[in-house]
Amino acid sequence: MKFEPCALTPTQEKLWDDTRTALLWYCPAFSHVFYTMMNEAGSKHTALFTKEVPIAATDGANLLLNPDTFFKYNLRERCFVCAHEIMHCIWDHIGLMHRFHKRGKVAYPDGTDLPYLPKLMNVATDLVINDLLIKVEGLAFNKDWLHDTNIATSMDSALDAYKKVYDDSNGGKGKGPSGEHFDEHLEPGTSQGKDPTSAASERNALKWQTEVAAGMNAARARGKLPAALDRWFNDNILNPQVDWRDKIRGLMARRLGADRYDWKKPDKRLIVRDIYYPARSGYGCGTVVIGGDTSGSINAKTLDMFFAEIAGILEDTKPQRLVIMWCDAKLQRVDEAEEASDLNVIRHKGAPGGGGTKFTPVFDEIAALGLEPDALVFLTDGLGTFPSAAPSYPVIWGSIYPQATYPFGEVVDIPQQAA
Repeated sequence: MKFEPCALTPTQEKLWDDTRTALLWYCPAFSHVFYTMMNEAGSKHTALFTKEVPIAATDGANLLLNPDTFFKYNLRERCFVCAHEIMHCIWDHIGLMHRFHKRGKVAYPDGTDLPYLPKLMNVATDLVINDLLIKVEGLAFNKDWLHDTNIATSMDSALDAYKKVYDDSNGGKGKGPSGEHFDEHLEPGTSQGKDPTSAASERNALKWQTEVAAGMNAARARGKLPAALDRWFNDNILNPQVDWRDKIRGLMARRLGADRYDWKKPDKRLIVRDIYYPARSGYGCGTVVIGGDTSGSINAKTLDMFFAEIAGILEDTKPQRLVIMWCDAKLQRVDEAEEASDLNVIRHKGAPGGGGTKFTPVFDEIAALGLEPDALVFLTDGLGTFPSAAPSYPVIWGSIYPQATYPFGEVVDIPQQAA
């Protein structure tokens, strides 16, 4: 749905001008991101005012506010609310929630997963953001809002916080942390009436990162960048510890695409609104092969992290067939998964091997099975025997050894701290 905007009264216009001025004074980094990345609704106010949200909301690109309830807060509380929504957008929580919603579960690197409950993820991300913003001078936290450092803090990732909230609330059956929500987390593209999957795929991570860096520099130059925010931005946005995930996601998106659409079949959710949009055809690609180097140089933690991430990526691409091949000096085992999330379950059974390294058995097995995969994704240190010629299908190497060279394919370097 596309939200209907509402007009502000002269008093509300003044209050909003005061809010924007205060946000610029106290949090210039947030203001910069707000004005450069979050004014897609075409509103003269740089936010979409509507009475169709309780207080505040975001769809990852815009800030939506209900003037009847938002302006009941004092000036610094209003700044807190705005900064909170901007943080959701910086962290791409909306895109993250959309992907979890599609999968129906939250997968963890150790092979476990939890059912995805949107309300609990809302609580988890709010706890993390609120604990961070409480440390920012000039913003005022309302005592009725969510905050419980016994459950989650600003040091937690969204996934870690979700597990803690899930456990604390007994899987959503119990009360969970006390405190009120002041915002809603909408599907991507909601404020513009876009298809959520299309809107999520349009997000330019590099542009967001660039504007966050620019905002930080502006705030730092004015002496308005709190140490807590400086550390958080550097650790989580500008210098992430494991940036190979974005790289491999981008490569696989280019190689495999996303959900395919059938223009002969309308999307039933939109046709009732007189909008003709193609329905998803079911599979985004044909066959994908995952190669796991199980030689002695690849440790279990690296395999856990790699396969958990690949599982999430493949949930988006929806391969028709998914084949996993474990190999050291010889092919150790071949598994097949009915869906991408099964990768973590298969990985959790254990990866057979521990000897030397040869890549040729995987390529030989693909040929022996008569497969023509849309892509082969291989995790390795690159220190082994390669085929004499490149295959006809795309190959992506997840390389944990930066000095390794590969005779063909595309390479994503996985930093040693991920191993």
